[in-house]
Amino acid sequence: MTAPPPRGVYTPLPTFFKNDKNYSLDLDTQMRHLDYIHNSGVSGVLVGGSNGEAVHLEREERYTIVEAVRKRVPDKNFKVLAGIVGVSIKEIVRDINEVRKLGADYAVLLVPGYFGTTLTKQQGIIDWFVSIADQSTLPLIIYNYPGVQNGIDLTFDSYLTLAKHPNIVACKLTHYNFPLYTLLGQSSEIKASNFRVLAGVGQVFVPALSVGIEGCIDGLSNIFPKAMVKIYTDFEAGKLAESSKLQGLVTSVNEMTAVLNILGLKYGLKHKLGFGDLVYGRPPLAQEIDVAVWNKYLPVFNQLLEIEKSL
Repeated sequence: MTAPPPRGVYTPLPTFFKNDKNYSLDLDTQMRHLDYIHNSGVSGVLVGGSNGEAVHLEREERYTIVEAVRKRVPDKNFKVLAGIVGVSIKEIVRDINEVRKLGADYAVLLVPGYFGTTLTKQQGIIDWFVSIADQSTLPLIIYNYPGVQNGIDLTFDSYLTLAKHPNIVACKLTHYNFPLYTLLGQSSEIKASNFRVLAGVGQVFVPALSVGIEGCIDGLSNIFPKAMVKIYTDFEAGKLAESSKLQGLVTSVNEMTAVLNILGLKYGLKHKLGFGDLVYGRPPLAQEIDVAVWNKYLPVFNQLLEIEKSL
């Protein structure tokens, strides 16, 4: 049976761009930021996810970042999760083969939702994942983000079916369907399948841990990786009060990123930590943030940043 990703915190890396007309990759900043993350105690990184604007990157650019990340951190205990873009099974399998050669440990696949709920059925999604898993040279992580999937959501029964496949080893839940968190976290069948369930929103990290979820992949760990790791380690050590208090701050700051999303994250990375030339992404995300929203959450942001620096 293929091992799932280790428990803990994973950072979905942003993609840094240069301030030129082509928004070229800024690999120097990418590597400096990776050093910051690697030294924080996280279990690994997700390259080419939603935070990484994977849909705005050329295939070769996604390959370049995966290769650079693995070369910078050759330690195989530090896991590299590679986001795979698209719906074509043949192209996905090809991309998985390439990122495996470049050092990726797992492939992360977004649930296909192009045709929406009218045409896309649960069995069709199951068939899609199984077909890829049968051919994949890397173990798969299901990325369930209904907000960008035309509202498509995997059911508990679909997870039970997919978790039994030896090459489908984990899922990332980027939604607030907490009954599903609970069902998955408490399922004896999921545990028997050695299937790792990870939260995809840091706002509910402690509540998710309390029902058996075993880690998270959250964008805020790009700025506050040690704080996110401390939430996890405190909870595992039985320090629920400490973990919950820190969770309160993380949830408050995440309210800002819920509004500003990737742009708020990049703004914080540049103005608070000095990472990157740009505070926005490639078009159509090449726009300034609403600074009024940023300023609203700045006091709690600074409070959490002071804690981060102290850890």
